[in-house]
Amino acid sequence: MARNIPLFGIYRDARMDEAALEVLHSGQIAAGAYVKKFSDGFAALTGQSHLVTVNDMSSAIQIALHLSGVRSGDEVLTAAYACMSTNAPIATIGARPVWVDVDATTGLMDPAALERAITPRAKAVIVYHLAGYPADIERIAAICRERGLALIEDCDNALLARVGDAQVGSFGDFAIYSFYPNRQINATEGGALACRRLEDAERATRLRRYGIDMPRFRDAQGEIDPRCDIAEVGWAATLNNLCSAIGYTQLDSVAARVERGREMAAALQQRLGRLAGVNIVPARPGAICSHWALLVRLQQRDAVLAGLKRRGVAASKLHHRTDGYTGFNTPAGDLPQTQRFLDEVLGLPCGWWLQPDDLDTIATALSEAMADAARP
Repeated sequence: MARNIPLFGIYRDARMDEAALEVLHSGQIAAGAYVKKFSDGFAALTGQSHLVTVNDMSSAIQIALHLSGVRSGDEVLTAAYACMSTNAPIATIGARPVWVDVDATTGLMDPAALERAITPRAKAVIVYHLAGYPADIERIAAICRERGLALIEDCDNALLARVGDAQVGSFGDFAIYSFYPNRQINATEGGALACRRLEDAERATRLRRYGIDMPRFRDAQGEIDPRCDIAEVGWAATLNNLCSAIGYTQLDSVAARVERGREMAAALQQRLGRLAGVNIVPARPGAICSHWALLVRLQQRDAVLAGLKRRGVAASKLHHRTDGYTGFNTPAGDLPQTQRFLDEVLGLPCGWWLQPDDLDTIATALSEAMADAARP
């Protein structure tokens, strides 16, 4: 029997096990040397000068919004076709999302739609590099500069993706990364916030621990120093030493996994190119993806998706429109291109965990599922 093909791979190796046991035996589980080692190493990997690790990507976005001056009642422009981990922080900080339509061919934020959606109450823009496909980030960054808006790049599945010679995450005021198990680095949980300005990173370092200035918080006897004020109260959002150690062991291997994923995506595209009716979602000109999935568009998508799952291929629509959730306290957007993309998109496995035979299986299963869907 053919094996089931997962949509995502969960990376694990012996060094991760060893690092976890080392930290558990040390007793330094919450704080310890690996927190700084991982933060410094990840900053070097991504070319970021001012980086702060946190407990998850949503906390990173919430802190970025706060640093951007977003407060209750302000507006944040974002795409509805995204994970709740991207858009939930808008609501939790008390702001109002403004839903921006996407390009129906790519699923990425449409810069023209962004410009039309900006109002005087707008403070920030969140751009999601969907499934590792870079957005039209140079145009969007120019719009944000012209309109005085903070730009937050959500790179949570786009580690090491590039636009020209620059990594995604280097175009905005803030960049967000994720270390959730199915991301390129699996720290079991965690995230990172990169800041363009040093002063923002220093504030973020305090905000991730209730606003405490840790080097000054305790006196020589290890007791809380009453002279150390907390002028800006933050959250409980530190990344612990255990997760940091697990992530640290992967810093020197992640680039090879990302490149392997690109090779698998290219090979799968070759196989799918022979199938009529499959529209492969293109990368933007000059962009290099870090494929979290290979995106295609096709008719009768729901029937095809069901057929793939029956055949053991874990394809997915990836996301649902978050603008329909009443918890955002704002009407759903008029987003015809978003809806068209959502009606047609299919994410296919294409990562480092696959073998060439798996790609043949995916292509065959897709062909059969499309044939089944086409029958009256």
